[in-house]
Amino acid sequence: MIYPLLSYFNNRSGPRILLKAPELRASIHLDHIPILMDLYREGFFIHEYGPIRTINLLFEIYSPLARGNVEFIMLSLICFDKQCNLGSFKEIMDYFVIELQNIPEVYKGFHGDSEKIFGAKGKFYEIVNLFQSLNQSLPKEKALIRQNANKIFTYGLSQIGKNNLLDKFQKKLSQAKYGTNRKPFILQKF
Repeated sequence: MIYPLLSYFNNRSGPRILLKAPELRASIHLDHIPILMDLYREGFFIHEYGPIRTINLLFEIYSPLARGNVEFIMLSLICFDKQCNLGSFKEIMDYFVIELQNIPEVYKGFHGDSEKIFGAKGKFYEIVNLFQSLNQSLPKEKALIRQNANKIFTYGLSQIGKNNLLDKFQKKLSQAKYGTNRKPFILQKF
């Protein structure tokens, strides 16, 4: 139902997708999403393109490897349901950004394919683990079917609903950090 996508600004090729949820098949056209980084500079916004709705959060992280000493990053949540209240997921996105920024030397992870940068692959996998936690904490279609109160919980989140989602995400994130309750996960790197 709701799937994350993490994009960054590559100094050579421009905006690119770094990670996407495995449920987002290659047949779904998502190339337009990173290009939104060219239209906006920073902050939170919702964008619709055909049947695809996204909630996006643009932010920066310090990087001595990037032009201007910052990496431009965009976290997007993708939804195909017109009735879903995407604005209710902003707190979860903010929490993801804080956790990403708290990874020491996280900027190296955005250069994970470089053999010249010591520790780049390790930082990339830390980003993957955080991204995996986010993906697992978001409501999926199967979960919505099981719940009779799905419209209240998903489409019109109360403060309690928001807190429950945030607590679930924090729990998944802490489990991922400390290696408990880990499941195999395959991501597509671009």
